[in-house]
Amino acid sequence: MSADLYDALNQNTRATGQWGKGKAPKFKPWPRPKNKSKVAEAAEKDSKRRVSVAEIYKKFTARR
Repeated sequence: MSADLYDALNQNTRATGQWGKGKAPKFKPWPRPKNKSKVAEAAEKDSKRRVSVAEIYKKFTARR
């Protein structure tokens, strides 16, 4: 959301400024997160398996 606000303020500044023809300042875009690849998503999905209530109970009641 902050990236959108940053971009909107920059566009407003460029549009309303008293710049000479072709001399409007250029602002660097706000960094945005990159999307995960489908391979990474599939690997992450496979690593998360369903855990039964019995397995969770065993983990909590195990003696150390």
